[in-house]
Amino acid sequence: MATGMRVLLAGSTGETGKVLLQKLLDDSRVTKVRTLGRRESKVTHDKLEHRVVDFEAGLAPDLFQDQDVAMCTLGTTRGKSGKDGFLRVDRDYIMDFATKSKEANIKQFHLLSSNGANADSSFLYLNTKGLVDNKVQEMNFEKAVIYRPAVLLCEREESRFGEAIVRKILTWADSGRRMSIYVTDVAQGMLNSIFVGENGNHILENHHIISRAKET
Repeated sequence: MATGMRVLLAGSTGETGKVLLQKLLDDSRVTKVRTLGRRESKVTHDKLEHRVVDFEAGLAPDLFQDQDVAMCTLGTTRGKSGKDGFLRVDRDYIMDFATKSKEANIKQFHLLSSNGANADSSFLYLNTKGLVDNKVQEMNFEKAVIYRPAVLLCEREESRFGEAIVRKILTWADSGRRMSIYVTDVAQGMLNSIFVGENGNHILENHHIISRAKET
């Protein structure tokens, strides 16, 4: 099993990203974590190096040097950022991150996508996610894993009333986790996928992520 992994993470302040960051810092197999964000990080750790970046201007190639794994949990919604803002984050920022990762010969790329992602969808959100997923797979990383979780169960810092109600209902009613997943399971599944699973392209749907979270 690989050890001494150096991980580059974009999106460490989102609901999944911040849980994933903590798991990376706690794992002895990971020796260094470099995070990219628009603001200074509130997290401090001996293994952590945070870089303040301007995603809009494009990421500098030196940010990607000497990394083994790139992980991306960037994302927003049309409701929060508008159509143009959504496309900038979920398409342009992610593709820039993936492209620079490939150019730097980073071996693994892990991308948080969405349940229902489909390049043929008529819905902007699912269409965009599907198109980006496809482009990442075409880059021929040594290992590329795309995660498509269902409704994320967590206490969001920013949440609309209706979304909060849905999450509370699913927490109770969806005991089999067919339509929902705990953020901790998504983060654990992403961490475990660094060390288990074969090379090549992989898409992990909701139930696959839950299973991967239980692997060691």
